[in-house]
Amino acid sequence: MDTSKWIPLSNIRDDEEIWAGARVRLYNVGFNAADKENDYYEYIISYIYDNNNFLQLTNLTTGKAGYVICVIEKDMPNNFASGKTLKHRLSLENTYIKFEFE
Repeated sequence: MDTSKWIPLSNIRDDEEIWAGARVRLYNVGFNAADKENDYYEYIISYIYDNNNFLQLTNLTTGKAGYVICVIEKDMPNNFASGKTLKHRLSLENTYIKFEFE
């Protein structure tokens, strides 16, 4: 795993701005038991059509693509969610985030 880009979710500040386009990986999910390095589901944070209050985490992993794991409430009136909101919805253990704009 390229640790220079993937940040443990537990290291994210509660007031961090979580924007659409960020990616989240959940490791040790049992998807690829033979190769632990590739044993993860990857999600993208995206807008929800016709819903301005939430963002969704949609799976990008082959075989699971399109599944939504959860929604996170936006920090209204902004178009982002807070780190605290994301940490509340996901386990901190084995969870990493990558900001695409970096």
